Amino acid sequence: MSGADAGTWERVARVEDVPTDLPLAVTLVDGRRLCLVRLHEEVFAVEDRCPHRDFPLSGGDVVNGCLECPWHGARFDVRTGQCVSGPSEGDAVTVYPVLQVNGVVLVGGAVGG
Repeated sequence: MSGADAGTWERVARVEDVPTDLPLAVTLVDGRRLCLVRLHEEVFAVEDRCPHRDFPLSGGDVVNGCLECPWHGARFDVRTGQCVSGPSEGDAVTVYPVLQVNGVVLVGGAVGG
C-alpha cells in the first residue's frame, strides 16, 4: 500500500464486482453510502448523494467520466467530485481515495467535496 496506514483503508468490493461505466452502491462500516465507478481499469469513489436534492447517485449513469444523477441530470466528475453541468453546477460531491490491491478495492478517508 506504499506507505499508507492499512487501518485507514476499508475493503468495499472486488475489482471484478465493479462494472465498467456503471455505478455500484456500497456502504461503509460507519453507514456512509458511496458510489464506485470503474472507468477502464481505474476505480473511483464518490458519496452516493446528489447535493441538489439528496437523491442517491448510484441509480444514475456514467457519461464521459461523469456520474449523472438519474433524477435531475446533474453530472459530477468522478475524479474530482465537481459538478460539471445541471442543477447542482458549482456544487461538488465528496470524493474518496481508492486503492486496488490484489483485486480488492479499498477506500480511504474523504478528500473533498
